[in-house]
Amino acid sequence: MRRPNFLESLYDLDRLPSTDRRFTTARDDIVQHRINNPLDWPDDWVFEDPRFQLLDGPDEVLLAFLARLVHPEVQPDADQSSRRVEELNRLLGPDGWTFRAFEFLSGRPIYKAVPTQPTGPVVSLPLADDDTGKLDLVLGQTYSLLDRDGEEVARDLLRATTLTLRRDGGIYHPMPGDRWTDDTYEAVLTVDRALLPAFTAAVTDAIWQRLESVLARVQREDVQSLVVEGDIGHLPTVPPDWRNQTAEAGILIESIDDGQVASPGSLAVRRRAGMPHANPLVCVGINDDSLRIADAPGSA
Repeated sequence: MRRPNFLESLYDLDRLPSTDRRFTTARDDIVQHRINNPLDWPDDWVFEDPRFQLLDGPDEVLLAFLARLVHPEVQPDADQSSRRVEELNRLLGPDGWTFRAFEFLSGRPIYKAVPTQPTGPVVSLPLADDDTGKLDLVLGQTYSLLDRDGEEVARDLLRATTLTLRRDGGIYHPMPGDRWTDDTYEAVLTVDRALLPAFTAAVTDAIWQRLESVLARVQREDVQSLVVEGDIGHLPTVPPDWRNQTAEAGILIESIDDGQVASPGSLAVRRRAGMPHANPLVCVGINDDSLRIADAPGSA
């Protein structure tokens, strides 16, 4: 910010004092340190200058400054202005502010900051498929929307879930006819298997309506659906040679031919322990308590 034109629409630069003993006013400072000697001050100097109260002043001071950045007199490109406002609203939402257009100048919007319902924590972009921290914030924002709308059952169930994203094999067409496509994704809520029956169609729809809107706000319109899955829990540890291991501890193995029940580990997979020339054994049945084995047919 080199010239005083922008700031003089917000401040009386001739009444603000100089911080340079050689000069009298803030305007003199700006001319000297940003026009005559542009390297004296960094480009973002105005945010740290206490005279302009942008860091620690009232909200209205900062909001007026930001509104001026997207004013048609400063930013005549309406599309560029709209993109800036979208980003500003994403950043200001958690503090309960949003910019809306109430007036127009030559057909271009003039934005004004107005109070709004706080939107929750900011999720920085981009939102990657495997960014668990950001995905949890997305889930938290969905929770807040359910709470706001009185969806108590869906809200309470959502608390126990984990959100991930995965490709679903579909094709996403953001603008028909633009010849650009990308894979679509599905949002996956993982929950304890015991809770699966509680995720009725009505509950799932209520969650997806809010989650879809949150994902769109963080530029993940490619997420097209919601799936609720049960958590299978921790997988057991399996040794590399698991195929050659004896039966799991706690399972009894019974030899049908002699009716004796052997303790786990006393029988090898194919032959009786301690009898290297014994007949091969084959599995003939299993129940909750024991694995039954018998001699292979035709063995001597």
